Amino acid sequence: MKPKIRVACYVGLLVALNCYFAGNLFLAEFTNNMRTNAGSFMAISRFIELHWPHLGWFPWWFNGEPFENSYTPMLHMVDAAFAWITGFSTPRAFNFVTGFFFVLGPVFLFYFAWRISGYLETSFLAALLYSLFSPAAMFPLFRGDVGLWDPWRLRVLVYYGEGPHTTVLSALPLALLAVYLALTTRKYLWCAVTTLALAFVTLVNAFGAVDLLVGCCCLILALPKREMLRASMLTLAMGIAAYLLASPFLTPTLLRTIAQDSQYVGGVVKTGTILSTQLLILPGLVFLYFAIRRVDDYLIRFSALFAYVFFEIVALYAIGNVSALPQPHRYSLEMELGLSLIAVFALRRVVIRWPAVAKAAGIGFVLIAGYHQTVSYRRYAREIVKKIDVTQTIDYKVAHWFETNMPDQRAFVTAQAGTWLNVFADTPQMHTGHDPFNPNFWVEEAATYAILSDANAGSRGAENSILWLKAYGCHAIYVPGPMSRLDSKPFDHPRKFDGVLPVLWHEEDDTIYSVPERTKSLAHVVPESAIVKRQPIHGLDTEEVAQYVAALDDPALPGDVMTWPDPNRGHIDTTLHPGQVLSIQSTYDKGWIATANGKPARVTRDAIGLSVVHPDCDGACSIDFIFDGGFERKLCRVLSGLTFAAGLVGAVVAIRRRKTPSS
Repeated sequence: MKPKIRVACYVGLLVALNCYFAGNLFLAEFTNNMRTNAGSFMAISRFIELHWPHLGWFPWWFNGEPFENSYTPMLHMVDAAFAWITGFSTPRAFNFVTGFFFVLGPVFLFYFAWRISGYLETSFLAALLYSLFSPAAMFPLFRGDVGLWDPWRLRVLVYYGEGPHTTVLSALPLALLAVYLALTTRKYLWCAVTTLALAFVTLVNAFGAVDLLVGCCCLILALPKREMLRASMLTLAMGIAAYLLASPFLTPTLLRTIAQDSQYVGGVVKTGTILSTQLLILPGLVFLYFAIRRVDDYLIRFSALFAYVFFEIVALYAIGNVSALPQPHRYSLEMELGLSLIAVFALRRVVIRWPAVAKAAGIGFVLIAGYHQTVSYRRYAREIVKKIDVTQTIDYKVAHWFETNMPDQRAFVTAQAGTWLNVFADTPQMHTGHDPFNPNFWVEEAATYAILSDANAGSRGAENSILWLKAYGCHAIYVPGPMSRLDSKPFDHPRKFDGVLPVLWHEEDDTIYSVPERTKSLAHVVPESAIVKRQPIHGLDTEEVAQYVAALDDPALPGDVMTWPDPNRGHIDTTLHPGQVLSIQSTYDKGWIATANGKPARVTRDAIGLSVVHPDCDGACSIDFIFDGGFERKLCRVLSGLTFAAGLVGAVVAIRRRKTPSS
């Protein structure tokens, strides 16, 4: 059989097999997995559909944040575009697109291995192993979650909702193949393609940046020694160009935010601790590098290094509870990819020496094991991917109530219900979002912890919680009771608001309470002396917060309402006098500017992370509050545009040179 026909057969078999497992995702709008990140990703895609191309400010999470702080946006832009083209709902588009990438992941791995090694059948078997077995199950941490014979990769996508991470794992082999071709051919067009691929993967998911760094280092270390320096410099140049392309959505400020916040997400993991753990991995990597230098198969050298790094990251955490990176358990997917490659390609060097009878027995074993796994995976997939009527879930009912009754007023809706709220409603939230991207992590997290736990608050639990809710402009709070159908019940004392706050809605054991506010506005005229000037050290450090809230409640101050024609612009006509400022309960960012009666007005940050406008007014004052992105974002957009233009010009020149016959 000709190679092209064999390739087509292998690709078709891999696609059919993985469609057999994940095919229900192509048809489902909502599945029986509501305790998942998927709702937050669908919400971002929905926001893009509603507001494209004006994606400056994202008001739905963390009291408002820059759009890039919602999440790296590439997958969500693809989702939104797919929904717009097909007419699918945002949730169905998300399931279809992520299911598509799940199915193509093994295909791209097959192509990567084949193009580099030249071994067609071995590459197919590696992709088949990746499709049918989950090496993560060797660790009790994962085996206790998914079982020994069930698909960890599918569980991560469907149960945990990790669509971006799944997409990264799918695109990673193609991106690394592009890097390999750029390093080995040194052709400009491959360098340009590689730069785009690196930018794409990085903008899909922050884990992609780590994957690319490790993958590129392994590609370089697998090269002959004489080529390493030049390859390193070329990779660095392509990496810089890729970052410049991606920088409007990965600004230096955002990178600093992610680096700082990630140390405290999923447990406290300080940079120093991470570095010391990484040093534990280094000796083994050095030993492995020298051990495989004489192996004549480049792909074996690469995959051994790649698999070792991610195996160590996962094993150190799964066995010793030691973190080499933030959230190290999530690199189990990368580990599985690397182990699938090295297992099959290393075994090949042994199998080719077997007699024909042994090879036939090996083929029989592969067929039996493959059949067993196909049946097991399909059974698991049918259980974990079931369509549901989302309108019967408590998540939808809460969201529907807010969309009907309080669509533009901020609320505190945490945990699972908060994750799904903005799939169905435009209601802004105080806390929901992706913690590593939170621009006001320290104070907002402290306030949220105080509201949920009442730690050390004693009898003041409700009073202290209401103080924070009013400070951050919340008009309502949703509290799931002990018997709620929600999987997550984050309140330690869910009955603390009974008889304290008015009940707006109650069904089963779920309640929405009203938080009395003097106006519906997020902007308030207050004395400058009432602004919080010292950052609270914990959620009970509220002396200055109480003074600020007292000013918000003062009936002697103007109660005018700020209107928001779009998320990037607010306007208010009010009255101010010397010594007064306009406190806006929207997260401070350098991208906010303001004018008062047509003149520039200073915008500052208070000590709980909110914005303060200092207008020079004595009497009637017309204030515009505008998010223009600020200098850093404008510079990043310029650099990104220049990089793309330069790359395009270079590509045109390279193509013309190829078409011009040499003299």
